[in-house]
Amino acid sequence: MSTVYATQTIHSASTQTAQRRHASRTAPGRSAAPTSDDIGFDLFRRAILLRDEAAWLEISLRYRPMFISWAAQVNAKGATDEQCDDIADRAFARAWAALSPERFAQFPNLPALLGYLRACVSATTIDTARSQGARDRAYQRLTAAPIGTPEDLVCEQLERAELWQTALDAVDCPQERVVLLDSFLHELPPRDILVRHPDLFDSIHAVYMAKRHLLNRLQRSAALREYFDGVEV
Repeated sequence: MSTVYATQTIHSASTQTAQRRHASRTAPGRSAAPTSDDIGFDLFRRAILLRDEAAWLEISLRYRPMFISWAAQVNAKGATDEQCDDIADRAFARAWAALSPERFAQFPNLPALLGYLRACVSATTIDTARSQGARDRAYQRLTAAPIGTPEDLVCEQLERAELWQTALDAVDCPQERVVLLDSFLHELPPRDILVRHPDLFDSIHAVYMAKRHLLNRLQRSAALREYFDGVEV
């Protein structure tokens, strides 16, 4: 089955399902076709409440261009040189991780939900610009930074290695390991991870799913909580 045919099939099935649900809620004797807002909101409902992966795929296909457009508007003054599609992918992953069933209950309709998603894009753009600025300042300070003693350098390297090993011990599969290293060590966006590892991921949606599972697993890791509780700040 081709990718185009599969996408069309998923879209058609999700649309027909939303239409049947809408029709079942209308009064007897009346036939009201669902609006695009009805269909879109039902997609998010199935994705978040029912953990429907096909619905998440349909959402990414339907709304990613809108995310990219929002990112371009926020970054119109060139606050960051990050590509708008990369910002859109990060914002999508951010919203995905934050939208729990309890959080979803706060949104009465699709416009309210899209307003929240647009705020996620704005926040991601701003955070990306800040992170880029922080990296640039750190690079500028490298030449002026004092060189520690050999003992200090060894301790720093051991502490960093211990943190990474603790995080790696928490992963559950090769996909999560790749996402951990490529996202947080190499700072690669999901689309680049997909290109680098076609043997592990068959779609951008699979990368998002692995990242979502990874973040949930890291948040639950008792070893990581113990590590950060022992860090002096």
